[in-house]
Amino acid sequence: MKKLLLIAAMAAMALGASADSYKIEKVWTLNAPTIFTATNDVRQGFGMNGKFYIHNKVDQLVYEVDQNGLTGVTFEGGANCGISRDQAGNIIVSNATFPGSWVEATIKVINPATGDVVQYTVPEETGLLGRCDFIGFAKGNLLEDGALYLTGGNSGTDPYTDGIAILTITGGEVDYDYCYTATCAGLSTNTSTVINFYNDINGEDALLYAYRSGAPGKLLADGDNFTRTGLILPNKGACNGIFPIVWDGKEFYLYPILPNYQDGFAVAESGTINDPGTPIVTVPSSVAANPNGFQGNWLNAEVDADGVTIYQYVPGGQISVYRLTKEADAPKVYILGEVNENSWAPNQGLLMDYDAENKVYTADVTFDGRGASGENYFSFTTELAEFDDEGSWAYIAPFRFGAVSDNDFWFDDMYNGQPLGLTYENGQAFRVMGGNYQMTVSLEDMTMTLWHWQLGDVNHDRAIDVGDVTMLISAILNGSDVSGFYLSEANCDRDEGESIDVGDVTALISRILTDEW
Repeated sequence: MKKLLLIAAMAAMALGASADSYKIEKVWTLNAPTIFTATNDVRQGFGMNGKFYIHNKVDQLVYEVDQNGLTGVTFEGGANCGISRDQAGNIIVSNATFPGSWVEATIKVINPATGDVVQYTVPEETGLLGRCDFIGFAKGNLLEDGALYLTGGNSGTDPYTDGIAILTITGGEVDYDYCYTATCAGLSTNTSTVINFYNDINGEDALLYAYRSGAPGKLLADGDNFTRTGLILPNKGACNGIFPIVWDGKEFYLYPILPNYQDGFAVAESGTINDPGTPIVTVPSSVAANPNGFQGNWLNAEVDADGVTIYQYVPGGQISVYRLTKEADAPKVYILGEVNENSWAPNQGLLMDYDAENKVYTADVTFDGRGASGENYFSFTTELAEFDDEGSWAYIAPFRFGAVSDNDFWFDDMYNGQPLGLTYENGQAFRVMGGNYQMTVSLEDMTMTLWHWQLGDVNHDRAIDVGDVTMLISAILNGSDVSGFYLSEANCDRDEGESIDVGDVTALISRILTDEW
């Protein structure tokens, strides 16, 4: 006895993603707590592990914030407004007196799990930095082995303005032999400069150099120094907030967009960063004006196996978390078997169209009734098979699927328009009488729905009535190429030449009146 599941409740296979289609969703947002409204004191912050860390230079504390506001957790801070982290997740703050220079200044590295603080004095070997308000992401683990990259603007005592100061930590100590000033042509230093370390798409150490008043750049090592590739963003789009992301086999930049100094941002692939009109996702501004006086819009991100978590801190404005993910392409579905003049072979099939809005596959199919009883066979696959060296067909997983039945399942008009169950486990073929059909397959529900177009239904409205007579007459008078007219169902008098003429109209009217052909 045949087993048939109607609208089978079966789990669909896990589907792989491949297309370059992305989406972004806001996870949560929060108006900045009142302690952060004095934006000149809380100029920088970053996100990590679902929380934000914002530095207040007045009370010299780092505040932890989640979607409910202040968590009550604080850490020892510093006298400047800069705050960032290293690749190990340690918090970094500046203890250079704001707005003075970095002469004999220190940085503090904080382990957020323990609250322990290690302090390093920036040595003269790095060069005599001027004023440096902000800090970028550092390389490695600054409690053990890592490096922080700094530069200063033209204010303060003995400013060094032509290069990048490298503070190197080895074994938990300042490594004076590797603390120096690297040069790089084309840099313009500024008090609002941020240098973020990252490993680029090629696995190389890279720096993303951004300052508020001009174009950012990607820096790569050239011996002890660096070379720069400029990046063009809309107007002052950097706003200190540009941040690198390596994900999905590509290198992206996360950056603020126009209007300047608000909370809009975009993500663009590095190869298209010089064409700001082609971001993969864009989040428009939600505010009418810059909420802070120094034009800050801080963005950073964490990459995981399933996507990217984006953190945005707009001082004086909002604290928000977004989620960037990739939308998977639907897999291909092929109809295998005796359909549209194909023969049964696992390496050939009719590719179905995908209806993304309804998440189903569709096809108009013709079965020619080549079997001994006027039937045809078919099933499905997501990948066509390959012919192996041993002379047999090798299916590529996920492979053939078909009817939920002990044997090949006979489809007849009693099942017309009903969802029939599909399975990957011992899926049987369908057997169907010759004719024209509309087929729909859902991989979410694991069902197939087949509609047999009847002779006389020339407008494909699934009924045979006066509307078909009107359409048939119009096709005869104006030529068969009439919108909404289907010639395949129009040979109502079933003459061998299949000509469409008044005889078909007469036969169709008789069918409507007598319900018989």
